[in-house]
Amino acid sequence: MIGVYLLFAAVVMRTLVVFAGDRQLALVMGLLAGFGLLLFAGPWFIRHRTAVSSPTRSSWEQTILPLIYLLLQSGLVTALLFIPATEDFFGNLFILLSLDAVLYLGRRKGFLAIVGFSLVTAVALASSAQGPLFGIAMACLYGGVGFLFGGYAHRAQEAETARRQNERLMAELQAAHRRLQGYVTQTEEIATEQERGRLARELHDSVTQSVFSMNLTVQGAGLLLARDPDRVTEQLARLEALAASAMHEIQALVSQLRPNLDTVEGLPGALCRLAAERLARDGLRVSVEVNGERDLPAPVVIGLYAIVQEALSNVARHAATGTAVVRLSLADSRACLEIQDEGPGFDLEAALAESGHLGLIGMADRAREMGWHLLIDSGHGRGTRIRVEDRVREGVE
Repeated sequence: MIGVYLLFAAVVMRTLVVFAGDRQLALVMGLLAGFGLLLFAGPWFIRHRTAVSSPTRSSWEQTILPLIYLLLQSGLVTALLFIPATEDFFGNLFILLSLDAVLYLGRRKGFLAIVGFSLVTAVALASSAQGPLFGIAMACLYGGVGFLFGGYAHRAQEAETARRQNERLMAELQAAHRRLQGYVTQTEEIATEQERGRLARELHDSVTQSVFSMNLTVQGAGLLLARDPDRVTEQLARLEALAASAMHEIQALVSQLRPNLDTVEGLPGALCRLAAERLARDGLRVSVEVNGERDLPAPVVIGLYAIVQEALSNVARHAATGTAVVRLSLADSRACLEIQDEGPGFDLEAALAESGHLGLIGMADRAREMGWHLLIDSGHGRGTRIRVEDRVREGVE
């Protein structure tokens, strides 16, 4: 805008020099004053009215007002050009209007307006003392400069539009980021609640039962202390064994919550290490069979490891057998894991209906969180087989 004002100031100073002492000076300066007033106040008024306009007045504010402004300015410049003995430098004022024409009317209509400015200049200057050829030459000159200014205005308008779009996209991205942060917070809260539920199930199936037995043993020792003191030592020995068992259960629970899975050994190595721990702690002989080799995502490895931990704990506590088999198949496109024992088995529907078998629900929850599917096949007298399959791969197969 500074260049526009400087060009207008140059025209005014040129006018004062050329028309000094001329009786037409007052008329020319009056027309220039009107042009300058509209030049300074018109664009501000149009932008202000457009910014505050309502949808019902958008056509008037965005189209009619700019058109009236350009017609008034064009009329003032035309009047200056048709003053007798006028000078060609008034055509510079059409260059200023070329910017506004493209900005307000768009590229196509703005360039048509520039063509109109050039024709007016040609007609006005063709009737001057220099002749028609001079008028055509000056019209081409001012028209070319007007097209240059109009092209610049169009590029500036495109850049401004792109800037506003970028600001709008940035605002949308920031809003989406805030929503995503909210979703992450909700997900973390849900994961925390799930972990609490899983911890409650693990405590119920392991430590709670040991603590309950310890409480009964203490009560029994209190009763025997008055009736049969010799048997108190036996009860205390039982209490010590229960306390050691509870400590082992707590250690196993902590290990399950934070499994020490070495990325180098992978899931097969971790399962072999778990089998050795079960043998040392419970005397349960676990055979690990691995078919194939594949890298599984860390959450899947942790989830499968926890399922095997829970299944082997159930075998040690309830299956009344000293052996179990863990089969890990990674050779086919459908990865799967099986835990099988030859114990007495149980009624699956009845077990799920009871509130004390939360470990089975916990394994199903872990499988679902991984996107896998858990199947339990058991019955009285035929042992138990737990199978976990990749649900996504299963659907692709």
